[in-house]
Amino acid sequence: MATGYCTLEDVRRALRQASLPGDLSQDEQLAVDAIAAETEPLEKDLKQHYYEPDGLDDADAIDIPTGPKTREDEHDLPTHGGMVHGASERDRYQYRKNSDALLESDPRTGRQRREQRREPKREIRISIGEYQDGYRDDRPAYTRITLDRRNVEAVNRLLVINSDGGYDDWTDGKEGGVGLTHRGADYWVRRNNGGVSELYLDVHALDDDIASLSNACYVEFSFGHEGIPRAVRRAVALRAGAEFAEEATIQIPDNATVYNVETKADRMREKASELLDEYRREDM
Repeated sequence: MATGYCTLEDVRRALRQASLPGDLSQDEQLAVDAIAAETEPLEKDLKQHYYEPDGLDDADAIDIPTGPKTREDEHDLPTHGGMVHGASERDRYQYRKNSDALLESDPRTGRQRREQRREPKREIRISIGEYQDGYRDDRPAYTRITLDRRNVEAVNRLLVINSDGGYDDWTDGKEGGVGLTHRGADYWVRRNNGGVSELYLDVHALDDDIASLSNACYVEFSFGHEGIPRAVRRAVALRAGAEFAEEATIQIPDNATVYNVETKADRMREKASELLDEYRREDM
């Protein structure tokens, strides 16, 4: 059964309000396909999944999501936009401030120093706190990764690279979770009012000599917004109704009829975009 965020009755109501033709009872599969075709792109556009735990009335032909979805993504550890000479070394190897030695040293010597004493963890961009070499105190230093879906409900697996090039599952042995109550733990996920979800990793909890900053984190999470907002439901119905009306107009008496259907269908899509604009602005 096709998955969708609205029912056939929602599409029928949208067609009736737009004075567009179409017999859903005769072309039910066409309407079902139109709803499914508009639902998946909407999730990718808004980076959001909606569900109704108890389903929707009159949804016999449509599979309304009743629970969160899961997803697994690969992420790099965020780094600085650029590294100045010596920034990735331990402090004890750096010259004094205002020293001319850096200008006088041979470029090849500088490269050797960086390669020999390069510390990948010092290249990680810190969002909260300050990274300190060699020890961890009560003040975590978090780096932030924006997840690809909103409203993360749970972190199921969190694989983080180690010094051997393998991956440790931080959900087994380290502390963390979703929500502000977990701030201060090894990892936690923050959700803002628009549902944008960001994963915070404590750099002190990483191995001292991590093998790579690229492809360093794999996170499997559950996500979704409980309840399908009325505006989202109506937007899907409008888009599906527009597609259905254009496909269902098979016998056309004259060009004026074609133009009339296309014009009304375009207006339905414009209205749907207006309804969804507010949800696109939620991450601003």
